[in-house]
Amino acid sequence: MRLAIAALAAGLLGPLAAAAHVTVDPAAAPAGDFQRVALRVLHGCGSAATTRIAVELPQGVYTAKPMPKPGWTLRIERRALPHAMHGMHGHETEAEIARITWDGGPLPDEQYDEFVLLLQLPNEPGGTLTLPVTQGCAGGQAEAWVERPAAGQQAEDLARPAPFIRLTPR
Repeated sequence: MRLAIAALAAGLLGPLAAAAHVTVDPAAAPAGDFQRVALRVLHGCGSAATTRIAVELPQGVYTAKPMPKPGWTLRIERRALPHAMHGMHGHETEAEIARITWDGGPLPDEQYDEFVLLLQLPNEPGGTLTLPVTQGCAGGQAEAWVERPAAGQQAEDLARPAPFIRLTPR
């Protein structure tokens, strides 16, 4: 029974690991919606455990709330907006979240985990929301999952593709 479960898990995670090493769920979502977004960290840096995940949020993502993770410290960095905007629940804000970082763990190389955010997606149907991620590991190693495909190129053609969400019509 354990062998069957292990084989099933390898079959499900194997294609994900081959495509990228930090992925996002969902891969597509309605533009403008509030969405639970999970960054999946599929392995460490070589055999080193993951000890930090930092996600960069592009300008125009005005609402972002990270989910705390037991054993990890959460940091939120903001950038000033050119003028005040109405944020979540109608409150005015003069800054938007630029980066969210989870430090701690460790997350061993043999395991995977998810780092969760609540985002209001940009209202740009047909576009994409790219979420560059830097993965820090024990011993000072780091992997930057930040590459974006050029015109005519696919994300799976890249060595270190940034996770992204396709923005669909509502």
